[in-house]
Amino acid sequence: MNYEKYIDELYQRQNINASTNTQNLVPREFYESMVLGVEKVLKENPDASLSELRNILIKNSKIEEKIRDFCLIKKNAPGMVVSLGTKNYQHEFYAGNKEEVVANNGRLEPNVAPMNNDTIFDLASTTKLFTGIATLKLVEMGELNINDEVTKYVPEFTNLKGITIFDLLSYRLLGTDKRVDSAKSREEAESILFTAYPKELNQGESTYNDFTSMVLKYVIEKVSGMEYYSFLKCYILDPLQMTDTLVKIGDDKIDRVASTNGDVRLYKDGNIVERNYINKGISSDDKARILGQPEGNLSGHAGLFSTAKDMEKLANALITNSIISAHLRDEMAKNRTGYIYTKPDGSKSATQYLGMLCYSKNPILPLSEVHHPLSGNALAAAGWSGTQFTMDPTNEINLFMGSNRSHNRVTINGQPDRVVLKDSGEKVVTLPNGREVIDASRYAYDRDDAIIHPAIELAFELKILEDILEIKDLDKEESSTVIR
Repeated sequence: MNYEKYIDELYQRQNINASTNTQNLVPREFYESMVLGVEKVLKENPDASLSELRNILIKNSKIEEKIRDFCLIKKNAPGMVVSLGTKNYQHEFYAGNKEEVVANNGRLEPNVAPMNNDTIFDLASTTKLFTGIATLKLVEMGELNINDEVTKYVPEFTNLKGITIFDLLSYRLLGTDKRVDSAKSREEAESILFTAYPKELNQGESTYNDFTSMVLKYVIEKVSGMEYYSFLKCYILDPLQMTDTLVKIGDDKIDRVASTNGDVRLYKDGNIVERNYINKGISSDDKARILGQPEGNLSGHAGLFSTAKDMEKLANALITNSIISAHLRDEMAKNRTGYIYTKPDGSKSATQYLGMLCYSKNPILPLSEVHHPLSGNALAAAGWSGTQFTMDPTNEINLFMGSNRSHNRVTINGQPDRVVLKDSGEKVVTLPNGREVIDASRYAYDRDDAIIHPAIELAFELKILEDILEIKDLDKEESSTVIR
């Protein structure tokens, strides 16, 4: 192999499809270091099998230690499954517990159940990714014009005249007359949603919102003549054999679901809310629940449950153009919203860089759901409950983190003075009733440095190994590691 040429190619891939200010974010030396690191492993282990070489890279990455520290020592989440890989190889790590406590008459009692690699997770806002794919699938089928106004298909959205399907896919900021989650019934919630109207943006404000994907659910149903989840099953889930991606969890699978109950929210006004009513199989999202998730009615923004294995299938289908074309997939990943701006103190920041109902690469790494070394065709999705999905079709690697971050944890903290940092690294809050709870309010930032970025870099190294050995089109190999 011509290593210099290969390193140049890796370096240049980060700019493919990238917006102007997300190009050249990673120096060539980063890719050179990865390639030379893999080459060193090959030289030091000339007689090792492919499986042994992969295991050496996994061990060298120290990803097991990082997951153990994150979940078992600092307890940032009760547990997690991390699945990463290439088209030829997938490795799953799992650690911790899918349940720590269970509600009994509104009170939480200990009830420990270990995490497994087939655990079913509440995807929360990762559901939006499916809504984006489903909308583009209808475009590809010729059933939907991306430049048509929403009211052409769903005239009930009377305040959205002039707003197009493209606007919704691109996170046009919307609002409603009242809070959808204040409704007492699904009918009332829908009547509030149908008041949706476009909102104006202030500089630096994010356009990220739930309403665009919630509206698109009704477009998909009107155009296809099918309930939204039925459309997903017909065109995405069943063809990919994603049998554990569900809205309503049956009795035969309910024990596999990671609990999201016991979510604590501390507000700036001093108010404390303990959410001890989110039973297994019930979405942690208030709007998804009132719009019918417990009965099997899927909203466009949240409400799906899935496994690492199923999300791996989705990633590989996107990489191989099995569900939508490469052109539309790459259009999804393009930044539609983000820009750099100057804050009042003169410093630079950036708004969220969003593609079509997914995340695009942000030029500021701590703000970016898409890791900087990935190509401009990479996209990501994330959910409040603790899920994160990354797919890069150019480098042909994928990642899914399933977690129950909102279970028995503080997820909103406007009262930082309550937090006590223990020697172990645990951030603990003691509630007025004496209950001690781990503060996971900065989970999204902590998980990137601790898990997401190292895991993606390991996937990169596994792909580099395959490229150096010129391994192509093998039967998919899989392995897993339980971390105690």
